[in-house]
Amino acid sequence: MTALLFLLLLVPDQRADLRAIEELHKRDVAATKAYDVDALTLLWTDDIVTMPPSAQPVQGKKANRDLLIAGQERAKQVDIVEYNQKWEEITVTGEFAYEWGTFNSIIKAKSNGQTANAQFKVMRVLKRQPDGTWRVHRSMWNEIPPPSPSTPPPAKP
Repeated sequence: MTALLFLLLLVPDQRADLRAIEELHKRDVAATKAYDVDALTLLWTDDIVTMPPSAQPVQGKKANRDLLIAGQERAKQVDIVEYNQKWEEITVTGEFAYEWGTFNSIIKAKSNGQTANAQFKVMRVLKRQPDGTWRVHRSMWNEIPPPSPSTPPPAKP
């Protein structure tokens, strides 16, 4: 009985962690919609590593920030009509959490009004900070291609 009580005291409040991770998600969505480089940078650990599709890993906060800055001019040419994240799994393990899901977006070109849809599958590792907040520590994503006309959509479980 004493050992069980001791273990219960050591296990962090997972509900608080999940609420803090949900706050990270809300801030991430808002910053992405606004293409706010400063706000996005605040959501990362100093030693973040990202693995963009068809590119080398990007190591460290400065290198990842530089990548966003390089995309600012292109981002100014579109309006983000819709952007959302759908997390299928979030698992907290000690000071780390891992999550996977999809990011969906619709953008509209300012020049001609054409829209484009994009969907990405995403896997991230988060790290709890001393103040109880969470930051993105590792992230990788790949575009989900639109279904081809000859391929039926996958069956839903």
